[in-house]
Amino acid sequence: MYILGITGPLGHDAAACLMKEGRIVVMVEEERLSRIPHSPGGQMPYLAIEHCLNQEGITLDHVDYIALSWDKSLIPETKIPLPDVFDDVESLFPKSKFPHNKLPKVEVVDHHLAHAASAYYFSPFGEAGVLVADGAGEDCSTTLYHGIDGRLKKLDSIHHNESLGEFYATVTEYVGFDWNDPGKTMGLASFGEAIYDFPRIATDPVKGYSMKIDHSLHMTKVENVWKREMFRLGVIPNKGVRRYNPITYRISEHLEFDSTHRNLAASAQRKLEECYLSLARALVDRTGSRNLCLAGGVALNCVANGKLRRSGLVDDLFIQPAANDAGAAIGAAAEIAARLGFTIEKLSGNYSGPSFTNDQIRATLNHLGLKYRTADDAAELASDLLAEGRTVGWFQGRSEYGPRALGNRSMLANPSVPDIQNHMNRNVKFREGFRPFGPSVLEEEAADFFELMSPSPYMLQSVYVKPDKRSQIGGVVHVDGSSRPQTVTKETNARYHQLITRFRAKTGIPMVLNTSFNLRGEPMVNSPYDAIRTYMSGALDALIMEDILLVKDGINQ
Repeated sequence: MYILGITGPLGHDAAACLMKEGRIVVMVEEERLSRIPHSPGGQMPYLAIEHCLNQEGITLDHVDYIALSWDKSLIPETKIPLPDVFDDVESLFPKSKFPHNKLPKVEVVDHHLAHAASAYYFSPFGEAGVLVADGAGEDCSTTLYHGIDGRLKKLDSIHHNESLGEFYATVTEYVGFDWNDPGKTMGLASFGEAIYDFPRIATDPVKGYSMKIDHSLHMTKVENVWKREMFRLGVIPNKGVRRYNPITYRISEHLEFDSTHRNLAASAQRKLEECYLSLARALVDRTGSRNLCLAGGVALNCVANGKLRRSGLVDDLFIQPAANDAGAAIGAAAEIAARLGFTIEKLSGNYSGPSFTNDQIRATLNHLGLKYRTADDAAELASDLLAEGRTVGWFQGRSEYGPRALGNRSMLANPSVPDIQNHMNRNVKFREGFRPFGPSVLEEEAADFFELMSPSPYMLQSVYVKPDKRSQIGGVVHVDGSSRPQTVTKETNARYHQLITRFRAKTGIPMVLNTSFNLRGEPMVNSPYDAIRTYMSGALDALIMEDILLVKDGINQ
């Protein structure tokens, strides 16, 4: 039985996931194929759906259920305008695009329930508290669930105007970033002091937190409430200065952050963490379980996740790698599968996207007229280049889903090279200089370098680097002594584990600097063409796609 989970046409981060019984067979985000970041504007993920069907060699006639990760009937009229197309499900799947004799049965899943399902069903836990926090679902912004005996029970929810995600996104925009770049605010927070308070937000022992915001306000007006609050704190909105970038040959926005912007970011981060810990405490009290699952966009805040893990409130933590709205496609499919009695297969890696063969890669290179060679041992070659201090684009196997590159669509570097962080930010990714990088580390040696309490396979927890190791791996140490590691095992990614093992043999360092294979403001690369374009646009020294090598002039091949 096939179930097609979909995020879209409401919201952002459109995606599609194809499940066979209780197992993910394909999952891909629309932005990877369309090359439009976050797929905004209520798009249907037609490219992602098409890929899912083609990858499995089926048509829509073979699909038994379509699971939509939004329930329109629950959305208040005062909240957001809805696309007319949602009123006619048949029109979502035009026969001209998806030939079919009959439409599969369509099920709608509450958005937060879809998020919760994406975390609980794929976690290693039989029983757990489940926390969903994001910008907003249909009628709420935070929801508490109890996962037990393979089902999810809703315990409580918080009104959509009292949104932690909306609060943090407004701060993000106020300090000068795009609203959908909260990770930048999280990184900037480490450079400031949490001197501002937000008295509208208070912790609550039962629900986790509350906000003094009028529930009758249209959702678009809530942003103005927070902006007025920040202005009253004496912080002026940050505006970019347009400057010429001689590397990209483009006019770009340049942000300069004064102490008020850094302090505002730090204060918002502290308030988010306070609410997060209070939510976790409430869930433990109400469920009796010290296992916790996280999903929703707020769960991508790895600093808050790290604080939560170290707090002692929980014994174990599972964070869905696609915690953003893309992951709701997985959850919607899983929820329907669970209702039908299927056992959901636990997650062991998130490599479920498109892949390309050596022949397909060669065809692209030949079409572009580029010189290349075939490597006898790609992992050995990559480890040699990294040990020499070179930067490498690493394009292997099926792509990851979720916003973190985990060794299949990655840019890699040697974390011990002096000033490598600045070089990667300035010359390779063309992004803000304060942005930190995380490492991919052999799981069996991670505890030698990091104060880890448990494995971190999806790069979603910030931990502290042991003081005596910080100078050795300076490229992956943030200003506060923290890092965001991915622990790598042979079982989840054999070739990547082999690369890091070879690198360790040459350098004594059991990790590489790993960042997503994309330029600033672009989605992660999907195809060989995307990878080549990104490689040619920046200062990466080499590109290895499967067994095919490209190097820049002047580098010994």
